[in-house]
Amino acid sequence: MEEIDYAITGLDISQAKVDQAKRHPDKSTRPDYIIWGGNRVQTYDWWDVPKSGTIEVEFISALNSIEQGVDIKIDQGGIWLASGEEISVLRTWKDDHYEEIVRYLFHSLSGRLCIWNVYKVRHPNGHAEEEKWTGNAGFLVEHRGEHERIYRCSPGDASPPNFEALVFRVSVSGKPAP
Repeated sequence: MEEIDYAITGLDISQAKVDQAKRHPDKSTRPDYIIWGGNRVQTYDWWDVPKSGTIEVEFISALNSIEQGVDIKIDQGGIWLASGEEISVLRTWKDDHYEEIVRYLFHSLSGRLCIWNVYKVRHPNGHAEEEKWTGNAGFLVEHRGEHERIYRCSPGDASPPNFEALVFRVSVSGKPAP
């Protein structure tokens, strides 16, 4: 089946993913990306990783006008926080008050994790909601070896998508955190 460049369709990324799902009803053959402006855009990214080790997130750049972050889901396992608590999904925000690089120990029976970008949407009444996978949310993925990737993310309310709104690097290793 011919690939569609959704950037010229008038749909946003979320609507394009729905259209693609209708065109490819068999999940096993459906691409995990859409084409947007000639680039492969994803809304989530599954990785095969060591079954235990360290995950590191480095925030490289971000628009200060949008609160943005990343979710990391460990399949059949968890991430250990400094308090000793184990969680299956880590949400960490790009915030100038915190370190640019964070590291956590993880374990996964399946050896898989999934990443997606998150952002806060501010409403006229001042209320903010945390969102993912809406509007023009998505990212470009740069593979930098087997266990390192750079994500260039667009938040949902960007029109057109802005894949430089948040840039972060994720790396995993089978070694414990320093």
